[in-house]
Amino acid sequence: MNLPMSATLVRTAELLADQWWTTALEGLTQGAVYALLAIACTRRDRLVDTVPLAAFTLGLFTAYTTYAALGYRPGPTLAFGVSTAFALLAALVVTIAVTTATTTIRGHFLVGLGVFVLVEAATWLLRGDSAEPPLRLFRPHELFPGFDTVQLTVLLVASAALTLTLRQRIRPFVASGMLTGLAAFLYLLKVPGAAWYLTAILVGVYAVTAVLLARTPPGMITTAVALGLIQVCFETFVGSRWWLPFSLGLLVLAAAYRFLRTRFTARRQAVAVA
Repeated sequence: MNLPMSATLVRTAELLADQWWTTALEGLTQGAVYALLAIACTRRDRLVDTVPLAAFTLGLFTAYTTYAALGYRPGPTLAFGVSTAFALLAALVVTIAVTTATTTIRGHFLVGLGVFVLVEAATWLLRGDSAEPPLRLFRPHELFPGFDTVQLTVLLVASAALTLTLRQRIRPFVASGMLTGLAAFLYLLKVPGAAWYLTAILVGVYAVTAVLLARTPPGMITTAVALGLIQVCFETFVGSRWWLPFSLGLLVLAAAYRFLRTRFTARRQAVAVA
């Protein structure tokens, strides 16, 4: 019984030693998208807003539909050119417009949750339970082993957007929609087969977990990046089959931590007042 376990541990250690650089870069890229959506889901009163999760789903399909409308189809990838740049810009503009319009919905947490469930159910009914065929606009150029131009783009754009948001250079009423649109656009660019109703659940669970665990926006970004690293390590060494129970388990622990922290803070304040 111990031999298979030992062999598994040795294999895992070998994989980690061989792929640590690739795993780290992929985790940072994944975490950058989680961070965008985490900040988008944070209201001024630090409560969680789930409407951006619905907007994220709409953003994925909006970008995908824009590419299809411009004549791109699943199949061999082409060299990057002017037409590709135009398609990317068009998809980005339309996606942000759709997500910004969606995130104008404000209300109780249950309202946002209802919007999210409605969008997910409608997407499942209209598009089915399978992801759309991967649509690659261009072939990424590998800068060095384990890191290509798409990953670099995701990191640079996400970093710039988060920096502008934290410095309050973007108006609050458009920040949530813009960050959600960027998250959807970049995630579909990174994962061409991400136009799927379940994608928002995977990304959204980690984004909400980051919001629950951290107290400040910089803390949420750091936590989201850490969750990206954890997710990539989990998929690399365990497999993607169990990602949903794993991510939901982290979400439950984060919710419990947030509840206990809130109760402790309230009790301490009550004692201080007394």
